[in-house]
Amino acid sequence: MVRFFRLRIAVVALGILTAWSRTVIAQNNSVSTSLQFIHLSPDPATSPIAVWAGVPVFGSLQFFPATSNISFRGATPVISGVASPFGQISVAQFIGQPLSANLTATTSTSATPTIQGGQFSGLVLSTGANVAFVRGVVDSAAYSANPNGRPTRLTISVVTDPAAPPAATTTRVLFYHGATDAPPIDVIIRETGDIVASQLTFDQVVGYNVPTGNYTIDIYRSSPKTLIASYNAPLQTLGYAGQRVTICASGFLTPAQNRNGAAFGLVAVPNTEVIATPFILTTAAPPSAGTMLPAISLQTIHASADPTLSPIAFWLNTTPFGGAQFFPISTNLAFRTATPVRTSISAGTLQVPLAGNTGRPTDALITSVTTGTLPGASIIRVPNYTFAPLANFTLLEGVADSTRFAPNPSGRSTRFQLRTLPDTATFVPSTQTRLLLSNSVTDSPDILFDVRDASGNVLGTLGSLVYGLSFVTTNFNVGNYTLALRPNGSTTVLGTFSLNLLSENLGGKRILLTATGFANPAQNLGGPGVRILAAVNDSTGRTFLLPGGFTAVREVQGAQQNTGGMMLHLISPNPIRDEATIRYELSEPKEVAVSVVDAQGKTLWNTESVFMAAGEHIIILDASTFAQGAYTVRLRDARGNTVSTRLIVVR
Repeated sequence: MVRFFRLRIAVVALGILTAWSRTVIAQNNSVSTSLQFIHLSPDPATSPIAVWAGVPVFGSLQFFPATSNISFRGATPVISGVASPFGQISVAQFIGQPLSANLTATTSTSATPTIQGGQFSGLVLSTGANVAFVRGVVDSAAYSANPNGRPTRLTISVVTDPAAPPAATTTRVLFYHGATDAPPIDVIIRETGDIVASQLTFDQVVGYNVPTGNYTIDIYRSSPKTLIASYNAPLQTLGYAGQRVTICASGFLTPAQNRNGAAFGLVAVPNTEVIATPFILTTAAPPSAGTMLPAISLQTIHASADPTLSPIAFWLNTTPFGGAQFFPISTNLAFRTATPVRTSISAGTLQVPLAGNTGRPTDALITSVTTGTLPGASIIRVPNYTFAPLANFTLLEGVADSTRFAPNPSGRSTRFQLRTLPDTATFVPSTQTRLLLSNSVTDSPDILFDVRDASGNVLGTLGSLVYGLSFVTTNFNVGNYTLALRPNGSTTVLGTFSLNLLSENLGGKRILLTATGFANPAQNLGGPGVRILAAVNDSTGRTFLLPGGFTAVREVQGAQQNTGGMMLHLISPNPIRDEATIRYELSEPKEVAVSVVDAQGKTLWNTESVFMAAGEHIIILDASTFAQGAYTVRLRDARGNTVSTRLIVVR
């Protein structure tokens, strides 16, 4: 996709456009310079208005009427040239020149601004289709502030789209966020699942090419992810094939707090040389049957347990700009966190669609500097890094210095790497969750997951998952499950985890599950133990750890401890549903007590502190009333010495 610029310029162009009243229609499909004016200020004091363009003529600034009567959500036609007393002048001749614009009431006969704050200068046109927005309010104090702290005062912003007019079967959409009191929004085409814009803030714009059709546009609050409204966008019915159209979010999200001004809504303005007829998009029913997922997207998950690699910054070189120009995907990504889903890279006010980079080499860079500009030094640089025209999950995994950590049992290299997991699914029914599972534990054997339902019945097995290599995809019906982790070729359960798709409200979602941490922390600089990280594949980038634990290694460590002459052996069976046998040994007679605590440290069961003889002792634990999850069994003597191990309860 052609790169897209958003520049704060040009009322200038605006003025020039209509400065002399006669327009010139473009004759071909090449990129030319033009300007269109759209009125998006919901302040009653600015509707209708007249716009006067200030153009340098023989060394002095002269004003001409650009448009005499523009109301809120109205627009001018596209103008590419003007007629002057000296002949036809192309708007392109004013590129780079500082221009001015004044706003007046429609009854004014002079260019003296009569709208408070309606005088603007230093506006500049660029090559391409320039769209000038009058946006904001006259008195910012009289209206709700922007949630992101962006200024809402009345001004003119010009967006320049350098893209050529689209093919006859395609529509070029410029989506502009012009609602002063609205938070960052996600714009999703429901039928295709494309995320047109992600975390778009007030006075930002993004360009997107879409096959001409009749669509439904869902507008979401970016965080927390909530639906604001849905709109019908009949691009085909409106005859927008081969056209450029600007869709603008305008009005107030909360009119009652903004002098009961116009309510939030979308208006589509065709970018044509004839009189523009804006179309107010009608509301549509909210999505219900399922979720359309973006066909081309990128989400980055930090799964490297090496403590020297957290946090880090992740950069991509976007080839549409030419040269090695890197832009940040994330500037402060910590272990076991993820970025939101991205369909474009934001570089200041620029939005570079990822679709333009699919299938061709794109350098990736990981740096240790988490803020500021891109430094020269890097942790790793991946030349010819490519991602597919699919959902791309990029996993950061491995360690910086493999000699300081335990080797992989399957002989896989554990050096730090970027691994891409693609997924072709673009739709998830609301009754299901789409899962991708992988193994990011460097010292783990090849693993499998047995899936159990709420009654403990095994529903199937997922895997084998080889570290840094393989992954599986599947759809689950929305419900709560247990995943039992075991080595490939063995029946020994190493850990159990709760997969609560229903409780976590993950219907219609795609998530990545990856095993993270170290199987044997003691041999890996005391790093974190194995946990299953879940990353939700949407604009929130939400991550959470599945309840449960990796039991086998931790229990062996507990059994091998000999703190204060006490040894706590493996619990059998483990996991359990009802009863378990706790076995411990004392090297000398002493007073001891055994307790079971939950993940919050609350004691759920304990014995009295009694004097016990040296030797082996057995206690039967009744866990029938325990909820599913991970617990800690502790053996403690009168002097405060403690040994512990893990207990997993499944239901």
